[in-house]
Amino acid sequence: MERSIQMYNAFSGANALENIALLNFFRVHTPDTEYRAIQEALDYALKNKPSFGGFVLTYTVNNRIVAGVVVNKTGMQGFKSENLLVLAAIHEDFKSETTLLEDLINKAVDYADGDIAIYAKPNHPALMMAKRMGFKDQYVELKFQKAAPLAAKVRV
Repeated sequence: MERSIQMYNAFSGANALENIALLNFFRVHTPDTEYRAIQEALDYALKNKPSFGGFVLTYTVNNRIVAGVVVNKTGMQGFKSENLLVLAAIHEDFKSETTLLEDLINKAVDYADGDIAIYAKPNHPALMMAKRMGFKDQYVELKFQKAAPLAAKVRV
């Protein structure tokens, strides 16, 4: 069984097939995340859009992605972390190999310049893993979401 870790960043990029494989992997294995958000996170990490960059790490078994993380650079430091772990996922068939995703996140921590933050919903199962790995609660984020713009009203 061939196992390897692959890194994608602004320098290496991802060819069309790799990009599709990354999109499909995260789409299937992060079902609560919108497709557009996954595409945007990947585009920012690979600098396909104007951004500070970042990187994507995947763990493959026999050339099949079984775990992956996406880290975006924030362009900040101090109050906000320099990096944001945007996506982390493991293939359903490998959920029993709990250290697999932890190892990938540890590699992301080693590779990243500066601190890494994780945003997750309060009861998300990944929070326990992150805390076990040494991530600490620091801030509570309150988010105000503006309503979607209403259709333009025609005045007569």
